[in-house]
Amino acid sequence: MTDLINNVDGLIKNDVNYVQSIINKFSAVLQDTKPERQIPYLAYIINICVNYINEKHKDLSADWKAWSVVVIRNQYLKGKVKKEDDIPKIIDEFVTFWKTDYEKYCENIIAVTEYDRDRGFVFRYEKKIGS
Repeated sequence: MTDLINNVDGLIKNDVNYVQSIINKFSAVLQDTKPERQIPYLAYIINICVNYINEKHKDLSADWKAWSVVVIRNQYLKGKVKKEDDIPKIIDEFVTFWKTDYEKYCENIIAVTEYDRDRGFVFRYEKKIGS
């Protein structure tokens, strides 16, 4: 996490306009972030996620793209994302897990809403990787 934090701290110091632009870009997602000091870091991480997912995982639905970002956010907040290179690896692992396990998961689960079903799947993935 130190490398990632240092990168963002450097951007805040040297290119605050860039940092503010990505915060503004993702303001709807970041608006309830607590503690607020995490906002620039999460904006930077989300920007990396969105760019990577749109480049490498175009076939994913918007929902699963969003869930991939949620996984990264959760991993970052738990201190498991140490550097930028961790982000694509985690996304790829999550997408692979989704492609191989999601249908089987859905066959064995009862959920009131799609959100509950899919959040449970994300929780299962996070439990699998030790979060």
